[in-house]
Amino acid sequence: MPSNQFFKRLGLRPLALRLLGWVLLYSLILSLVATGVQMIGEFERQKSELQSSQERAADLIAGGMSTNLWVMNFSEVANSLDDMRSMPFIGYARVITTTGEEFSTGSYPEGRVITQTFPLEFNRSSFDRPQRVGELTIVSSIEQVYQDILDRALLNLLFQSIVVMLGTLGLLLIVRVALSRHLETMADYAAKLNLDALVEPLKLRRRNPSRPDELSELEQALNKMRLQILEDTRSLRQTTIQTQGERDEAIRANHAKNQFLANVSHELRIPLQSVLGYANLLTDTPLDQEQREYVNTLLNASESLSSIINDLLDISSMEAGKLELEAIPFDLRETLNDLIHMLGSRAREKGLALEVRVDENLPWALTGDPVRIRQVLLNLLSNAIKFTDSGHVLISIEVLGRKEGKVRLRLAVEDTGVGINPEDIPLVYEPYVQLGQRFQRQLPGAGLGLTICRQLVDLMGGSMDLESRPGEGSTFWVELSLQEATDGSAKVRPDSRQVQGRRVLVVDSYELSRKITLEMLSRYDVHIDAVRSAGEALTALRQAFDAGIPYDATILDGFVPDMDADLLCRQVRSNPQWTEMRLLILSSNPQRGDAEHFRQAGADAFLSKSLRESYLIPILNQLFTHDTQQERRFLTRFSLKTMADAGSRQREIPCGRMRVLLVEDNPVNRTLTRRLLEKLGCEVMTANDGQAASSLWQWHQFDVVFMDCVMPRMDGYEATRQLRAWETNHGRSRVPVVALTASAMEEDEERCREAGMDSFVAKPVNLEMLRAVLEQYCQASATS
Repeated sequence: MPSNQFFKRLGLRPLALRLLGWVLLYSLILSLVATGVQMIGEFERQKSELQSSQERAADLIAGGMSTNLWVMNFSEVANSLDDMRSMPFIGYARVITTTGEEFSTGSYPEGRVITQTFPLEFNRSSFDRPQRVGELTIVSSIEQVYQDILDRALLNLLFQSIVVMLGTLGLLLIVRVALSRHLETMADYAAKLNLDALVEPLKLRRRNPSRPDELSELEQALNKMRLQILEDTRSLRQTTIQTQGERDEAIRANHAKNQFLANVSHELRIPLQSVLGYANLLTDTPLDQEQREYVNTLLNASESLSSIINDLLDISSMEAGKLELEAIPFDLRETLNDLIHMLGSRAREKGLALEVRVDENLPWALTGDPVRIRQVLLNLLSNAIKFTDSGHVLISIEVLGRKEGKVRLRLAVEDTGVGINPEDIPLVYEPYVQLGQRFQRQLPGAGLGLTICRQLVDLMGGSMDLESRPGEGSTFWVELSLQEATDGSAKVRPDSRQVQGRRVLVVDSYELSRKITLEMLSRYDVHIDAVRSAGEALTALRQAFDAGIPYDATILDGFVPDMDADLLCRQVRSNPQWTEMRLLILSSNPQRGDAEHFRQAGADAFLSKSLRESYLIPILNQLFTHDTQQERRFLTRFSLKTMADAGSRQREIPCGRMRVLLVEDNPVNRTLTRRLLEKLGCEVMTANDGQAASSLWQWHQFDVVFMDCVMPRMDGYEATRQLRAWETNHGRSRVPVVALTASAMEEDEERCREAGMDSFVAKPVNLEMLRAVLEQYCQASATS
C-alpha cells in the first residue's frame, strides 16, 4: 500500500505503472544477459591463465625429471614432485613411468578441476630421437575461480539494477511531464462527454509548440470529433423524437389492423355459419350421387372461404408469435384427396391434368397438424393451377428417410406453367406481391399465400424452396419431419388380394400419367404391359389372347390420340373373346355424365386420374371380386362407399337427451344451431339476447348453455356474469356456458374466460364441433 500511495503522489496512473514494470523487466533481462556474458568471458580468461601456468611449471621440471627417470633416480623424482606443491595453483601432481612406477604428491581436489598431462622424454645426441620415459599429470582446482567470478557478478548486477531503476524512474517522470498527463487530460475529457460537455472544447495545459506535434494534432482531432458528435447528437435527438411518434403511430395502426381483422372475421363468419351449417344438414338428407357431390363442393368452397379468413388471422397471430400447432394423428393421403376434390374442378376448367404421385413407403398415419399442412399444399396447388394454362400439375410425396420414429417427407407441387424469372424468385415470398402482374394479367388473391406457407413451414421445423424456369414451369417443395403415429390410428391398407397375380394392360398416351399408373401397379404382384394408342392396345389384346394369356383388365385413358375412347370400349366389348376382361376408364378431365357415357359404351368402372392413389387398387380389387363371383356391376369411387356410410350418420350423444339453452340473436344461425343440436338428441330452448336468457334459466334447469357473445341490449359476457351471480345467490350448481362467437382472436377467448364461460367455440360451427362440446359435459349432466 505505501508503494501505491507513493506512485499516486507522483501522478502515475495504472498505464504508467505497467509501463514502468515492462521497462524494469526489460532492463533486468538486459542486465542479466550482459552480466552473464561478462562472467563467461572472465571465466574463460582465468581458465586460460591457469592452463598456461600448468604448462610453464611442466616445462621447468620436465628436463630434470626425465633425466632422473632415465637413470632411475626415483628419490629425486619424488623430491621434484614435492617441490611443485610450492606452486599455489597446483593441487595434485602425478608421474607414471613407462615401466609402470607411479609417483604422486598432494591430494586430488574436490569439485571442478583443470587437468593436463605432459610427456616426459630423455634426449641424448647418441639417440636418433627422444626416448619417452613417462608422463606428468598436473591437476588444479577452479572452484575458487567460480566463486570469485560469481561474487563479482552479483555486485555488478546489483549496481546495474540500481542504475537501471533510477534511469527508468527518470524516464517515466519525463514521459509523465511531457506526454502522459496530457493523455490523461484527454481521457478524462472523453469520459465526461455529454451534450453539455461537448460545448466546451478540449484545451491542454502546456505551451503552444512552435511547430505542430503529435499532441497538438490529437487535440485538434478530438475537438473536430467533438463538433461532429455534437451535430450528430442533436440530429439523433430529433430523430428519436420523430421515431417515437412513428412508433406510436405504428402501434395504433397495428391495433387498428387487429380490430379490422376481428371485425372482418366476425362479419364473414356469421353468414358463413349458415352456409356451412345448412350444407352439413343437407348431407344427412337422401341425396343421389350427383347431388351429394354438389353439396360436398359447396362445403369445400365454404371451407376455402373460411381458410381465407383464417389466413388473415394467421398472419396476425404469426406476427405476434401466438400461433400454435397441433400434433394429432392423420392420413396424408386423405389430405391429398381433400385437395383434389376442392381444386379438381378448377383444373378441369383449364384443361389441366391434375396428377398425384405418392411414395409407397409413406405411412398410413402420421402425427402433425393436418390443417396447416393442408393449408400449405392448398396454397401451392392453387398457385400452380392459376399460373398454368396447359400441360399438367403434379403433387408428389416422397419419403426421404426415417430416423428415431420420424419420417422425413418431401411434398412437391410441379407445374408446366409460365415459370418465374430468376430475378423475381426472391419476391415470391413477399406479402401482397403478385408476380402475375408481371405477365400483364390480373389474377385473384391477396398475395399472402406463399408468405403464410413459408412461415407455417418454419413453425413446423421444415424448409421450403423452389425451382423455376420462365416458360417451362415451376416446382415448389416442402421438406418436413413428422412423427409416425403408433397409437392404433393408422388406416388399414386397401384389400388387394384379388389383384395379386393378375394381368393388366395400361393404355395411356400421356407419359407422366402412364408412368404414375405403372408405378402404382408395380407395388403389387401384377403383370403389367403399357401401350400409347388404341391401335397398339387392340394388337396387344389379340396377341395376349392368341398366346393363351389374356389380360384380366385394361386401364384405359379417357383420351387416346387415334380413336375415341368410347369407340375403343365398344370394339373391345364387341369381341366375344374379351368378354371376361374388365375395362376401367381413367379420366384426367372428367365431366358431368362421363361415367354414364362410358358405362353405356361397355366400361366396367370409371375413375378420375387424380384420385387413383386412393381408389385404383380398391376398384380393381372389387372388379376382380365381381369376376370371381360372376357378377358385373359398374363401379365409381362412390360405389366403394359401404353401407357403413349410412350407418355413420350422426348418432345421438351417449348420455341421452340433454337440456340446452341456445342464446343467439341472428335468426338464421339460431335456427341452424337449434337444428344441429336437435339432431344430436338435445331438448333446445332459444333466446335472442341476454335478457331473455336470464328469465329462462331462472325458471328452467339446463345441462349446458350455448351463448353468443355479441348481441343487442345485453351481450353474452354480461349475461354470463349475471348467471354466475344468480347461481351464487341462490345456491345453484354451476351450469356450463359455451361461448359461440364469430370473433376468433386470442383476446376474445380470454375475455370469455374472465366473464365466467367454460368453453370457447369459434363460428362457423358444425355438427362434430357441437358433439365434442356436448360429450365434454355429458358425464356431468348424466350424474346430476
